[in-house]
Amino acid sequence: AQAILAHTPIGARVLPRAGTRQRARPPPGAMGGKQSQPQQPPEARPTLQEAAAKIDDQVSTLELKIQKADNEAKQWVAKASTNATAKARAMQCLKMKKQYEQQRDQLMNTQFNMTNMAFQQEQAEVTATAIAAMQAGRDKMKAQQDKINVEAVDKLTDDLAEINDEMKAIQEALAGSALGSGEADADLEAEWEKMQEQACMEKLMQGAMAAPSASAPSAVPAQAAAASAAPSAPLAA
Repeated sequence: AQAILAHTPIGARVLPRAGTRQRARPPPGAMGGKQSQPQQPPEARPTLQEAAAKIDDQVSTLELKIQKADNEAKQWVAKASTNATAKARAMQCLKMKKQYEQQRDQLMNTQFNMTNMAFQQEQAEVTATAIAAMQAGRDKMKAQQDKINVEAVDKLTDDLAEINDEMKAIQEALAGSALGSGEADADLEAEWEKMQEQACMEKLMQGAMAAPSASAPSAVPAQAAAASAAPSAPLAA
C-alpha cells in the first residue's frame, strides 16, 4: 500500500483494490462536530387587546413617576433658601416630569389607535360571520330549489285539483244514495199532505168542542137574575 501511495501523484483519487472492504463513513456530528439544534416554534404574537392592556399598565406607571417627580420638585423648591443645589435638582425633577408626561401622551395616543383598530377588527369579524351565514343560507336555498322545479309544482297543483273534484263527486253520490230515488220522494210528499190534513181536522174539532162550553156559563147568571126578581111568598101565620 505504501508503494502504491508513493507512485500516486498528489491530488489523484486512489481506487480501492478488488477484494478490499470499504469502511463506512460516520454520520456528521459523530466525530465531535456540531449537531443541528431543533427549531423552536415561533412565539405567538400578542393580540391588540393584550397590547392595549400592557400600554395601560405602562401609562399607570408613568403617572406614578410624574407624581413622584412633581413632589420631589416641590421639596427642592422648599429647600431653595438653605440648599444651593436645590434649584438645579428641582429643574432636573421638572425635566423628568416633562419627559414622563410626553411619554405618557404618546402611549395614550398609541393606545387609542390600537383600541380603534381592535374595534375595527371586531367589526370585520362580525361582517365576515354575517357574510358566511348569508352564503350558507344561499347555498341551502339553492339546494332546495334544485330539488323542486316549476313543472313538478304545476303537476302537484293539477293533481290536487283533480283529487278535489273526485272527492266532490264521491260526496254527491253518497248524498244522492242516502236520500233515495224519486219514488221515495213522492211517497214522502203524499205523507206530508196527509199530515197537514190531519192537523187541520184536529184544529176544527178543538174549535167545535170549545164553542158549547163557552155559551153555558152565560145561562146561569140569567137564571139567578130571574129568581131574584120574583116576589117572595108571604110567610104562613
